[in-house]
Amino acid sequence: MNIAIVDDEREQSDILKGYIDRYFGEHPLAESYNVAIFTDGDELITNYEPKYDIIFLDIEMARVNGMKAARVIRQTDDGTALIFVTRLARYALKGYDVAALDFMVKPVDYYGFALKMKKAVKYSLANRQKYIVIKNGADAVSVSEREIYYVEIFEHNIIYHTERGDFKIFGSLKTAAEELSDDFVPCNRCYLVNMRYIEGVTDNMVTVHGEELIISRYKRKALMDAVVAFWGKRGGEIGRAHV
Repeated sequence: MNIAIVDDEREQSDILKGYIDRYFGEHPLAESYNVAIFTDGDELITNYEPKYDIIFLDIEMARVNGMKAARVIRQTDDGTALIFVTRLARYALKGYDVAALDFMVKPVDYYGFALKMKKAVKYSLANRQKYIVIKNGADAVSVSEREIYYVEIFEHNIIYHTERGDFKIFGSLKTAAEELSDDFVPCNRCYLVNMRYIEGVTDNMVTVHGEELIISRYKRKALMDAVVAFWGKRGGEIGRAHV
């Protein structure tokens, strides 16, 4: 489990780091954990990679404050648990704009921290990225579901259209669907689309990362129901998809 603390006050970072160590001492994980400390928001968001399960983010920082950093993070990472840390509770109310999980008011006591940490760990474990292994003969590549735009069946081959390019293997769409999560839904008998990349839906077309795919008449209702439920779980962000 990867955890980040972002605070321009080293004393506050050390306190949170101590609380994290104490918490996992009292509630051991079945895996190791790592804590990275940043002294400002710009250190975190420069070349940001979505690898943190939990981020404790101070709101008031000199160069890039926590709210600005959170907006950058959410452009590529909607899975990490964001917890704002602030001296003024009214600042934390803006956290709803970036789907923050919770907030803590300084000075943070351990009891209050432990309650927030329990919530964040539970959330993180439930929202872990799922990886699939795509094998083609002796070659194999591990791909995160978040990298996959959509999956296509063509002449008995499965084509995974991803951020890293296309990967093609022999197989069936049914087998691919069984390996993937419920975030992938069929728009017709040839495609499974990743709902996080849906940009628009018309009567008979769905736009997925710039690609227009046909929606069959029999799949439209199930697709629309799935899209509404998917974005509903993410705080009503269905506005991101032009439906």
